[in-house]
Amino acid sequence: MKKTKILVHLDLSQMSDVLMKKLKQLIQQKNVKVELFACCYNSSLHRSYLFDEKAEKHAIAGFLHEKEKKLIKLAEQLEASEGVVAGEVSYDVAWHRNTAEGIVRKAIRYQADMVISAIGKHPQGHYLFRQGDWQLIAQCPVPLLLMRGQDWSAHPRVAALVDPFHESDKPKALDHEILESACLLVDLLVGELHVAHSFTSIPQSAIFDEHLTLDYAALHKKVKTKHSTVLKSLMEDKALASGILHLEDGEVHKVIPEMVQREHIDLLVMGSIARGFLDRFLIGSSVERIADHVDCDILLVKQPGFISPVTENSP
Repeated sequence: MKKTKILVHLDLSQMSDVLMKKLKQLIQQKNVKVELFACCYNSSLHRSYLFDEKAEKHAIAGFLHEKEKKLIKLAEQLEASEGVVAGEVSYDVAWHRNTAEGIVRKAIRYQADMVISAIGKHPQGHYLFRQGDWQLIAQCPVPLLLMRGQDWSAHPRVAALVDPFHESDKPKALDHEILESACLLVDLLVGELHVAHSFTSIPQSAIFDEHLTLDYAALHKKVKTKHSTVLKSLMEDKALASGILHLEDGEVHKVIPEMVQREHIDLLVMGSIARGFLDRFLIGSSVERIADHVDCDILLVKQPGFISPVTENSP
């Protein structure tokens, strides 16, 4: 069986016990390889050697060596965990001014199947994406798992957010990628699969036809039945047979966070569609509105055929 290669980007200044606990939980399966990666840059160090390139290279090498020693200790901790196969945790460091681009380049070089990156919590209590986070979301060519500060349950609940009606020009194949990624997490974590879809029918206040107004309940039931039928047809694959379905009535950014809280979801898997220059705003209209209202981790999946603007040898 092909091993799943996971690249874990670590901000060594913000390590937490929860993150290490999750990584241990993730790599206890025998078919997983993990590489711990630190993409580093220090502007003060760079400014100190503006006119001495040789000295700067020497200083950078020393800086990276210190980071590497920390990664070695973390790798040893993970490999010492019960159930972890020796030799399956590696490490690497790189010097790159643009962290997101450095992570993507490494992911391509490592041929990662998944990238993990921790996101910090805002002082006001919200998980807000930084500019670098948005760049990574837009450019990462493989599923990107954004980890937060909450523990997973012993058998994590993984919810795949799908849209079988393909609203907003959502590629049909993306739903299958989302479900595949969710199933992978369920297998790796010995978890429980949930599949969620939200729908909205026409508000009764927006109907001006008297006959339709009188029969609004029947109209709503018809819409719900249609969505339920299409959702069930998406679940015909044997691998999805055990999945628990959630058909939520309402706006996605309202009902999905409610479902996540109600069902104690640990990981939410959803799509992020790249649309070029307007990525930050168009992705943000769905991803950010949901992400800001859930405390679970989020796995973002690109549509099939996505090609990152970053290459392994990007300048």
